[in-house]
Amino acid sequence: MGLFKNDTTFFGLDIGTTAIRFVQLKKGGSNPALVNYGQIEMPPGLALSDAVADRDKVAQLIKQLLKDKRVTEKNVVVGLPSNKIFASVITTPKLDNAQLSKAIRFQAEKYIPMALDQVRLDYAVVDQSKDGANLEVLLVAAPNSVVTKYADIIDRAGLEPLALEANAIAVSRALVKTRDIAAILLDLSTLDSDITIMSNQTPRLMRSVPIGGQTLVKAVAQALGLDEVQAGQFTAKFGLTQTKLEGQVFKAMKPNIDSLVGEIKKSIQFFVSQYPGQKLEKLVITGGASAIPELAAYFATALGMPVEFGNSWAGVSYPSNLQDELGGISRDFAAAVGLAEWGYQL
Repeated sequence: MGLFKNDTTFFGLDIGTTAIRFVQLKKGGSNPALVNYGQIEMPPGLALSDAVADRDKVAQLIKQLLKDKRVTEKNVVVGLPSNKIFASVITTPKLDNAQLSKAIRFQAEKYIPMALDQVRLDYAVVDQSKDGANLEVLLVAAPNSVVTKYADIIDRAGLEPLALEANAIAVSRALVKTRDIAAILLDLSTLDSDITIMSNQTPRLMRSVPIGGQTLVKAVAQALGLDEVQAGQFTAKFGLTQTKLEGQVFKAMKPNIDSLVGEIKKSIQFFVSQYPGQKLEKLVITGGASAIPELAAYFATALGMPVEFGNSWAGVSYPSNLQDELGGISRDFAAAVGLAEWGYQL
């Protein structure tokens, strides 16, 4: 989260469930400037596979995308799926770097549900107590198996990884540009949803819930007796509108949406218990499934707070003639933009 060192150039790469996306930025004025961006569709389930042959297929798609977009840069910051990451904010005494590193490893054993020799551990100091005696530290751990898989894909694609980062952190960096504000972020992807609570531009809570766009489509398919292609069309067209098709699509999706609302409320309760003096001001939603009609209004009523769509390009400078195109893909590019912003002072 600091400034670039030695003016290293790179691009952000988001290997999603159904597409691969990249964004390349360069230092600009007050905001980094857009250099290049693009996406390529990927067969569903390919990125989830651990088979070596499938890793190679993902790498070939990355190569094809970069070739099509004439990207010659080799350095890359890669996103890791948040549902594979363990994250927690812990409190430690104020220590020097060497002592803090030892203290972190000791405390990590209490919070990480895996043996420490099976994970890649990282941490960042995010705040200190008012009396200055303690530090708040964001602890992040990724299983070695996940790190190895993504590092192998990147190597097969002929790229050099500068960093691997949880997608939820990247999304937060892209969407929250205002300090002194606490907000909830909801990234609704194909298979799951990431819930992140931000305060002072720092993640205070990160969790993943196995409810995504595909969950909702399957519920509609089952309830209305449709195949998944038709159910996807009905979901995209009618969404949570209760006055269309006698509210059948709404009724089919409602149990899963309500479960998601319940998980958001649990996250809010936890945050309030840890930070009683802070008020959560809004819910920011992004991801492909956030386009479902009436979804934002439903969340606003259920949670009793303002809901807005995140603008992935809010902190990026770009030519005005790209505004419509970038706006149209904004909900899908938050992770890629945030990864491309890695290293910039927010």
